[in-house]
Amino acid sequence: MKPWKAVLLILVALAVAAVGYGVTLVRHGFSALATPSAVEELAATTARRLAVPSAYRQLRNPIEPSSENIRGGMEHFAYHCAPCHSNDGSGHTVFGKGFYPKPPDLRAVGTQNKTDGELYYTIDNGVRLSGMPAFSGTHTAAQTWRLVLFIRHLPQITPEELNEMNQWDQKSEANPAHF
Repeated sequence: MKPWKAVLLILVALAVAAVGYGVTLVRHGFSALATPSAVEELAATTARRLAVPSAYRQLRNPIEPSSENIRGGMEHFAYHCAPCHSNDGSGHTVFGKGFYPKPPDLRAVGTQNKTDGELYYTIDNGVRLSGMPAFSGTHTAAQTWRLVLFIRHLPQITPEELNEMNQWDQKSEANPAHF
């Protein structure tokens, strides 16, 4: 078989698969409640990775990881991020359950393995088509870097810290007075 015929055959097979996948999506709808398929997840994570400029990937947090700075990030997170991400970073909130794609578990390896610059860029610029807004202009650079420190702290968050955050976050699911 000639090389151009093989390439053409592969392209036709990919086009047929894409059409079949599209028909399946249309038949089942685009509910935000559905779990994303492996194809959607791969496309989303690839797009997110490509969206972060390489200059940001190499940035390191200029804010020292002191208890005061982590606490500053914790308080800011409770007020501004917890409604979607939850105080513990799990993403299990009323809003988070309704998003598509779901907010990531910020404690998970996938998030914790991101560079400081990738986290900073995501907070500052948001992620299109995901529900993650851009906070550039509403958060100072120092506030955003403290949020990065706090995200790094989430896997070790204590029950006492969570209780304190629940008192700050009046929108938290853990605060029954809100619902």
